[in-house]
Amino acid sequence: MAVGPAPAANARPLARRRRLLFALLPLLALLLVTEVTIRLVRAPGHFGSFRDLRTDLLHRNYPAERHATLGYVPRANFASRDNHWGTQVSIDGDGMRRHGATPTPVGTRVIATVGDSFTFGDQVDDDATWPAQLEVHMQQPVKNGGVFGYSLTQSVLRAEDMLERFPVQALVVSFIADDLTRCEYAKRYTPLPWFDFAGDGLVLRNVPIDHAAASSDSSKAWKDLLGHSAVLDAIFANTARAWWVENEKQVTVPHLVGRGKDLGKRLLDRIAGACKRRDVQLLVVLQGDQSNEAALEVMQHAAARGLPTLDLATRFAALHTTDPSLHGRFFAGHMTREGNRWVAQEIAAALRKG
Repeated sequence: MAVGPAPAANARPLARRRRLLFALLPLLALLLVTEVTIRLVRAPGHFGSFRDLRTDLLHRNYPAERHATLGYVPRANFASRDNHWGTQVSIDGDGMRRHGATPTPVGTRVIATVGDSFTFGDQVDDDATWPAQLEVHMQQPVKNGGVFGYSLTQSVLRAEDMLERFPVQALVVSFIADDLTRCEYAKRYTPLPWFDFAGDGLVLRNVPIDHAAASSDSSKAWKDLLGHSAVLDAIFANTARAWWVENEKQVTVPHLVGRGKDLGKRLLDRIAGACKRRDVQLLVVLQGDQSNEAALEVMQHAAARGLPTLDLATRFAALHTTDPSLHGRFFAGHMTREGNRWVAQEIAAALRKG
């Protein structure tokens, strides 16, 4: 009886490899579709590290540029809707947000405003920020020196710079509760200036800022390499966020942790002294839809020192209890045009009261 040819020795291993390949193809296709989808949603056209977008503000679509003292400032002479918020954002040559109005004549005394994203006006057009609407109420030029992400430290340093550069009649220093915690950081998106305690005063550290300094995270290079995949970035950001980004994005000064409110008190004393020397009216404003004990203690300290204060966070909470619709009308992450109109009205009344 004839015997057929023996099967090839490698037939079974080849079959296993084929089955494995066929099993992997759908998984690879799914990963590819997910990669493309995340890229299109998060940052179309971006081919760098997606992890870097989470850790460096300047690599995201924010109109900002590095600064040797403040860490970063709004990009001068910027005007576009191509930004993180998709709204009309215009920055003048001095790094101040425009209001869409005629430029202030040289020499005109102005109202200067500083603060974080609530003052800058994240998510709204130029004419809808509260400094823009304050200008309408006061019928006096207002300089919007607010900057997204700022700590109270950065806001006070920016205020001091504005007092030097412009003929300021009144200064509004606005902050939210989290701005006090930000005073405890040596890095938040970029390296930051920070104050240390020195007797009854403060001493400025980390200035001038070295933006080229190497990261203290020895794993940064390969994390950035893995971060070129939008899928891997999304996975790690949602399963190991502290290790993946937070430990690099936000770096504290160890001995300042928990002392943000103490820094806040001395920062307000510092800017109050600068205003007094220049005969500038000062108003301290607490913003946001919530507060905490630290922020309230800082406001109480300011009031005890005779500084005019305006606690809009507590005032909003009281109004909200009687009209729950206010939150949706005033806030959409940051404040809406209507919310900023309310803030402008309250600040105008406080400034007139003196």
